[in-house]
Amino acid sequence: MSGGGGGGGMLPMCLPQTKVGFLKMHKCASSTVQNILFRYGEAHDLNFVLPSKNNYLGKEVPFNRTQIADVPWSGIGYDIFAVHTVWNFAEVQALLGPAATFISIVRDPVDLFESLYTYARWDQLFKMSLYRFARAVSLNTTRSQDFLTVGAGYSGHNQMLHDFGLPEKDSYSVAKVRKKIADIEQEFDLVMVAEDLDASLVLLSETLCWPLEAMVALPVNVRFPQYKQPLDEQTRALLRDWLWADQMLYQHFKRLFHRRKHEFGEVRLHEAMQRLRKLNHAAREMCGVSETNFDNSNGVFRPSNNLVKGYEVNHVTDCINMARSELSYIDILRNKQVEKAKNV
Repeated sequence: MSGGGGGGGMLPMCLPQTKVGFLKMHKCASSTVQNILFRYGEAHDLNFVLPSKNNYLGKEVPFNRTQIADVPWSGIGYDIFAVHTVWNFAEVQALLGPAATFISIVRDPVDLFESLYTYARWDQLFKMSLYRFARAVSLNTTRSQDFLTVGAGYSGHNQMLHDFGLPEKDSYSVAKVRKKIADIEQEFDLVMVAEDLDASLVLLSETLCWPLEAMVALPVNVRFPQYKQPLDEQTRALLRDWLWADQMLYQHFKRLFHRRKHEFGEVRLHEAMQRLRKLNHAAREMCGVSETNFDNSNGVFRPSNNLVKGYEVNHVTDCINMARSELSYIDILRNKQVEKAKNV
């Protein structure tokens, strides 16, 4: 499941990419993609850009190399960037080199916001349900300013553009939003779509020239269905208007993604998606995967909070890593890089 070299029979003439910059977007299936990158990178002895502690490289200001200047492994070089940050293309490219491949993922802004609102328990912060909140943040209010101080790395208002590095003040300017979208299109080799994850992973396999087997994954950091709030159309429309800048971003890259699917080929894509689903099913069977919750899980499998699914698996290394929580995996990679740095 960690994958080998080459393109898994799909692209035998390409070379596997080992320099990868992934902007880990909030609430966009990014933890699943991150886990794929972690497993492949670890299996191929690649080095990761990691903070000295926790799992963020900056929450409020764009990433800068000075943030990792003092880590014990600073002299080993870097191959993969795959942790939360406020994106700074020039700084990440300076670490990975000009030939690096850059990828990210987007999601319907309303669904993303609903996920954040529930996950971060903003109903308690704002003392109102999401239904009421949507009616409090019409375009005639300045309620969005409250999100400048919510902390935990969240902006909330146009979260995707925040993660891509657009300053909050610029997210109110149509011209600046359009310029940022154009910059992202220029800088990124692939922007996936969370609602179309199987197709996204097939295209990721092609983009990185990694075998389809390397895309096998469990949905990581996914809420239990009972913690998802269904939204009526009026509430969705109000939130969509308020999140207009992220909506522009999403619609743009959704169109580009559909173009990529068309270029890949409808029949070829369908066959690859079917193959990936079979690989995922086989991995679940082999690993004896069962779902559990926060209270009934522990150690490396404990999810980020009690709204989110965890997994129990067989004690096989590939299976454990596939189900491993983000914080646990980062600790493993950090410790490996500390040891590697001692031998440099």
